[in-house]
Amino acid sequence: MKRSFTKGLTMGGLVIGLAMFAATASANAQSLEHPTRVNVPFDFVVANKKLPAGKYLISRAQPNAGDLLLAVTSRDNLVNAFSFTVPVQVLTATDKGKLVFHRYGDQYFLSEVWPAGATTGRVMAKSGAERDLEKKASQSPVSQKLKRNEMEQVVIDLD
Repeated sequence: MKRSFTKGLTMGGLVIGLAMFAATASANAQSLEHPTRVNVPFDFVVANKKLPAGKYLISRAQPNAGDLLLAVTSRDNLVNAFSFTVPVQVLTATDKGKLVFHRYGDQYFLSEVWPAGATTGRVMAKSGAERDLEKKASQSPVSQKLKRNEMEQVVIDLD
């Protein structure tokens, strides 16, 4: 009896260990632990900082920290911006990684970051400029139909 209890305990520990490993691997695959490359063909805003069109890396602000604070850095390291994020989940994983921008006229604001194969993405904190544009759109005397069309989502696939 003592022998079967020990054998069951060892097998249970192995199953728990494998489950923890699988959960950790899945969480890492859905995070921005590794920098992601993207070519943005237009100027855009991240956390009140306007960035020029170009090639960027999206990554954690600190390599060993979580995805709460993300860095958007030009590939030549001359331009960067940081933004706090919150997680958002979907039921179906994305095939490719993507960035989602909110466009108001000719102004683009980085809104979401989705790693490839993830069910968890990151939503960026809205800049003051984007909040101002939303407020102006809501106070506009034009019809409700036109107000809804003020903001357009633009999606760019990650490299």
